Amino acid sequence: MKRVLSWIGSAKSKGAGFSFLSVGNILIAFFTYLRFAEIAQIFGTSWQTDAVAIAMVIPLLLQQLISTAFGSAFMPIYSRVMRDRGNNAANLLINRIISWMSLSGVFLIGLFFFYGSTVVRIVGPGIEQTTSFLAVELLSIFLPLIFLNSIEGVLQNFLIYGKRYGLVSFVRVLQILVSYIVLLLGHESLGIKIIPVSGLAGAFVSFVVCAAVSFRLRLRLHPVFDPRDRDFRDLVKLAIPISIGVLTGFLGPVADKVLASFLRTSSVTAIDYASRIKNLIRIVLIQPVIVLSTVSFSRIAAEGNFPRLKAEIASFIKYISYYTVPVSGILVVLSAPLISILFQRGSFGPEQSRYVGYALAFYSPWFAQFGIGLIMRRAFFSMKESVIPAVLGIWAMLANILLNIILLQSLGIRGLALATTLTSAAKTLFLMYFLRKRLGGINGSDFIPEYLKILTGTAVMMGYLIFSGMVFPIDLNAALVDRIFYLALSIVPGIVLYVTVTALLGSKMYRTYSDIIKRKLFPGRNKPPV
Repeated sequence: MKRVLSWIGSAKSKGAGFSFLSVGNILIAFFTYLRFAEIAQIFGTSWQTDAVAIAMVIPLLLQQLISTAFGSAFMPIYSRVMRDRGNNAANLLINRIISWMSLSGVFLIGLFFFYGSTVVRIVGPGIEQTTSFLAVELLSIFLPLIFLNSIEGVLQNFLIYGKRYGLVSFVRVLQILVSYIVLLLGHESLGIKIIPVSGLAGAFVSFVVCAAVSFRLRLRLHPVFDPRDRDFRDLVKLAIPISIGVLTGFLGPVADKVLASFLRTSSVTAIDYASRIKNLIRIVLIQPVIVLSTVSFSRIAAEGNFPRLKAEIASFIKYISYYTVPVSGILVVLSAPLISILFQRGSFGPEQSRYVGYALAFYSPWFAQFGIGLIMRRAFFSMKESVIPAVLGIWAMLANILLNIILLQSLGIRGLALATTLTSAAKTLFLMYFLRKRLGGINGSDFIPEYLKILTGTAVMMGYLIFSGMVFPIDLNAALVDRIFYLALSIVPGIVLYVTVTALLGSKMYRTYSDIIKRKLFPGRNKPPV
């Protein structure tokens, strides 16, 4: 066991790191699904789950600020300090960051504790008073997550820079596993309050483990509050525009919940469930690539090697597009049946599957471009440029709110999801345009033809999925085995068709992935003769 843990905790290459992060994220997605399915089975969609969705807005916002904004700002500055001044200066920077984030976390916890009712009224202006009172109570339980997530975010970035991808994956899996176990053990006694309590329990355990691992790797923590440090000031300057961009990006989903609170009861839950399923898929499909791109771009930009940076950007775009675009197509056509298979049991019935599925279907085109947008943002951040992503984030937020209002009347909950998809796609195109101007090109001649082949394969696959649904319609009221059978009858041939079309079109990524699979399945064939 000790040898296994040592192997997991050792530094890894980019390829091994991707494997570790992918496996870890699959496990995270699996246990998150089990936890999510348990919540859906026990509580269904009701005014209580609406209260949970509203109470989670602020903790999730701050988690996004820490993991996305801070992580993006941390890596370029930390890379420069390590290269120019060594380990001692880098550890001092981490201590200074943790000290100030701890102080800020305590302040925010106190602020939201005393003004929780105001926050709830802003996020859910259309909810009933009973729902509002419960949301305030649940928010007070969620608040310690602000402190735990902020410090753990710093420590995880420290581990990621050291290429300890296995440790990071282990800690993240442990967090959701503990949260799931606590949910199973305590839901009967605590009721709906078990949702924030279980999340808090998982965060505490992963924080303790992450701190212990960092200590073993010779990170010595002590308070440092003196802000007079050039690297710390540079990090703050970089983090502020990134935080604004993340904040504005998050306000779009918040606006979805605000407007959903004026629709029928459980609409806030439905839009929240669809958003969480979307994020669950993002964790598995997109997050490992983004973590690797952050490290890779930061190291290359610190060397000033911009031709290599452009090549790396194009490479990451091709890798991520080959599987995110077809997944987007599958979800557009088959969201409701997929939701019914994953969650339809107990208090979660066919009507809930259909309602959440409507929202997820209109969110789903988002996957075809969101990973590319994140890659573009990471490229900007690696060059210590965050103003353009922040400005585009503000624009996207305003456009999203406007589209929400326009589409709500005609499409209801589907319009809220579609507005998010459209504004996110537009923001990605703008990021691509400005990054191209900044770098003098981003090797578009390399990845655009590949992307068109992927789109063609996806379009053919979606045509088959629609035809299959007409010939073999999936009844949400049918038995689970029947729904799984008819869904497999659509998805499996559809994926085979997609792969075949991309192969016939000469897709480079088809050859790349097929070569990887062949090497994994038949390692002996790749060895040179003796």
